[in-house]
Amino acid sequence: MKLSVLVAAFMFFSVAADWAQAQSDVATEKADVRVIIDISGSMKQNDPDNLRRPALDLLVKLIPEGSRAGVWTFGQYVNMLVPLNEVDGAWRQEAAKKVEEVNSVGLFTNIGGALERAAKDGGKPQPGYRTSIILLTDGMVDISREPDDNAKEWRRIVDKVLPSLKGENYKIHTVALSANADTELMNALSLGTDGIVAVANSAEQLPKIFLRMLEQSAPADEVPLSENKFLVDSSIEEFTALIFRAVPEQQTQLLSPDKKYYQADTKDKYLTWYRAADHDLVTIKHPIEGEWLVRADLDPESKITIVTDLKILVKPMPNNLFEGEAATLQFLLQDKGKTLSDARFLRLLNINAELLQGDKLIWSEKISDQLPPGDGIYRREITQFAGEGDYQLRVQLDGKSFSREISHRIAVRAPFAVELLSPSSSERLVRVRANGQSLDRAKTVVVAKVKEPSGRSSIQPLQLSQSDSWELLLAPDQDGTYVIDLRISAVDTKNQSFEHQPEAISFTYPDGASPFVEPEIAKVEPQAAAPEPEPDKVEVSAGEPEVEPETPPKAESTNWLLYGALGFGNLLILALAYFAYRTLMGGKKVAPEDLDLEAESDTEPELDASATDTDANPPLEDLGGMEDLGGMDDVDEAMAAIDIESDDAADELADTDDTPEFSLDDLAPSKDDDDTK
Repeated sequence: MKLSVLVAAFMFFSVAADWAQAQSDVATEKADVRVIIDISGSMKQNDPDNLRRPALDLLVKLIPEGSRAGVWTFGQYVNMLVPLNEVDGAWRQEAAKKVEEVNSVGLFTNIGGALERAAKDGGKPQPGYRTSIILLTDGMVDISREPDDNAKEWRRIVDKVLPSLKGENYKIHTVALSANADTELMNALSLGTDGIVAVANSAEQLPKIFLRMLEQSAPADEVPLSENKFLVDSSIEEFTALIFRAVPEQQTQLLSPDKKYYQADTKDKYLTWYRAADHDLVTIKHPIEGEWLVRADLDPESKITIVTDLKILVKPMPNNLFEGEAATLQFLLQDKGKTLSDARFLRLLNINAELLQGDKLIWSEKISDQLPPGDGIYRREITQFAGEGDYQLRVQLDGKSFSREISHRIAVRAPFAVELLSPSSSERLVRVRANGQSLDRAKTVVVAKVKEPSGRSSIQPLQLSQSDSWELLLAPDQDGTYVIDLRISAVDTKNQSFEHQPEAISFTYPDGASPFVEPEIAKVEPQAAAPEPEPDKVEVSAGEPEVEPETPPKAESTNWLLYGALGFGNLLILALAYFAYRTLMGGKKVAPEDLDLEAESDTEPELDASATDTDANPPLEDLGGMEDLGGMDDVDEAMAAIDIESDDAADELADTDDTPEFSLDDLAPSKDDDDTK
């Protein structure tokens, strides 16, 4: 009896412990957001209107209260613009003033120093906080006028600063505001810490990019915004509507359930309205319960965040995945800090999940159709990612009297990114970059099989560069299409090996040239004057299709008469030449014995009496072994055999669409390749 009680007690506490662990996995985390802004002089060109200010201002307004946040600026030196503190009304007011001090007066781009300063000033990440760094820059690592100093600093950031930040669980989100930004470093920093990589083609894109990074750094409770409507329930203490106007000059209005209109100039003690060039940021405290309407043409990035005790909590999900990997979705509904697990209540919910790639729906499921989970935690394995791209996972919960929404963005990448660059008109550079920092680059091997327009193939290794990418510089010397097939044998930092084969890439040399244009063959014209072209004959230039005009039948007979006359003339000339020769020689035949060879001995060497006409040519043995070729018939047969062998090899290469397979051991040309040479 006592044993059974002990077993039951053990099982109870074991289940309770598992349940507590499951709850902690989805426990809420506050945000620790550290923003680093580049103020180097090049920003005058890349951000001439200083749009970093309104973008940063929007960011500090949207960081949830109770979070921790700070702002740093950097050029050659690093300045703490807004100290890292808890976000409240006083912090927002101070941050709003400091935003106006963002400028473009820096001399260098000290990225490494800025990362270290933000980590030092803010202190190490604290338990219960999700710590993120948002880095905006438009340049390369630039701390000195000496290239060697900058190269050493680049390596220091990658080899020391990044591992240190990664070890302390920082997530680094990077924004490159220029084509000149160091994308290699940005990728290393973000993908190495499972952060977000973003490229802003113009400063106008900064507000939306900052917003996406804030969503990942400090997730907020949201309600769905559908057809310009959203529902406010009794648990919502305040809501913030971020309205991106599709028509910037349009006036935005909010219509409450009691038919009251709110707009930018409305006076209300519970209303705060900030109108920017392309968006409105509206906060209403103690809103009236019911359905609200937004009167404006909305951009899809518009959203409604809320402050409430009834919220959805989501276990942190990855920001980046490799092709073929899956993501696990886990979420629960919590009211005043208590997980709602009563099956009678959960059965009343309508929960839909969907995965989108752009506007395309990839996967959807009505999660509430299945039995409610006993612990209140909903779990789904998402495996429906359709290759590389940016995805949005969205879950909408409808509880009849309330609604909630969560969303998360995931970038799916190949393990390696491949680029084909043109350093000059006569060179092509193949560059392979690892999408992540978990590789042992010294043990990773990348080789390329390069197929030339002639059909000849060669295997060439790529060299590891100082910027941690593998590169191969090609100097094409044939006109036509080149096909490059890559093979990668990778080893990660845990000494685990895997193979990867990117899709084949190709280029045409020279740029824009058609590989099917045959070279023009020079023609040898006869010395005699050619007949004038007929007036109805159309001349075409090389490479253009020839157009044959309609020619009357008599033109063909005229050509035959002309050719016949020319042939008769040639025969007549030969006959006259022979007649003149016979006349000069007088018809007398000269015998060999009548020649006075001795009279010519002073000027001509004495001939061997045994010599024959064929002895005028040297014997075959004097030509270095050419006697092995035999007669001309044997040479023709040998050449024909070579032609057939070459044609068979070319046909074999042409008959397959895929690049021939090869292994990483084939670091030298194969025997077949030698045969084609």
